[in-house]
Amino acid sequence: MNIPADPRRFLYRNDLAPEDAQRLTAEALKGCDDGELYLQYTGAESFTFDDGRLKTADFNTHAGFGLRGVSGETTAFAHANEISEGAIRRAAETMAVLDPSKAPPAAPPRRTNASLYTDADPLSLIPFAEKVSLCQQIDAAARARDPRVAQVSVSLAGSWSVIDIVRADGFVAHDVRPLVRLNVQIVVEQNGRRESGYHGLGGRYLYDDLFQPETWNRAIDIALAQALVNLDSVAAPAGEMTVVLGPGWPGVLLHEAIGHGLLGDFNREGTSAFSGRIGDRVP
Repeated sequence: MNIPADPRRFLYRNDLAPEDAQRLTAEALKGCDDGELYLQYTGAESFTFDDGRLKTADFNTHAGFGLRGVSGETTAFAHANEISEGAIRRAAETMAVLDPSKAPPAAPPRRTNASLYTDADPLSLIPFAEKVSLCQQIDAAARARDPRVAQVSVSLAGSWSVIDIVRADGFVAHDVRPLVRLNVQIVVEQNGRRESGYHGLGGRYLYDDLFQPETWNRAIDIALAQALVNLDSVAAPAGEMTVVLGPGWPGVLLHEAIGHGLLGDFNREGTSAFSGRIGDRVP
């Protein structure tokens, strides 16, 4: 019987165990009314297929933590890209800037049993060569769709994150997040004019669906349809014209036009176009 490996092995290694993280969090936040230790490991990869060949293939991993303490109206943060007992202890020294809390500790959040996606790691389930082969298939299929296709760009990307959130009261929340994405961009050319179309899809699941021919063929169809529509498009009219505005959105337009410039901070610092113009008429 094969027992699945615990994803949290990427968070707790070397000198740090789950019980150590809980102990260190309780010590660091003992004078706070809220806060947590946030641990995260992420592995990511990406492939870019352009000009009929593999242009880039990247893989990286990174891990780290963030420690947050809240006491009354004051919040302290500390973080590091090393997950170890020593690093967490050094981060805990930052919490000393907080005055001891006079309020009882905040209650832990409500738990949920909802499982929205798999714990499996999409990066390790499909070999490197098959991912490159998928990009090649999409490139070839897109070029065969229409003689006007001049350029095809395909990108495939995935990531896998393991997260633990540890509170001083012993509450621990876990999450494992897969994420995959496929992007297809097609450039068409006719009579010296070039236009492009694009379609992307993905989500918090494994690569399986993206490797289905019906999935990536649909991405090709959508990107190609956009490009061909753009190829026949005409320039939009330019210049002054009458615009009728209904209730609601004109307020947003007014805010974007002058609202930001009227903010107190910008006027205090003298960086606004309206600084020092109190009493002047705004055209």
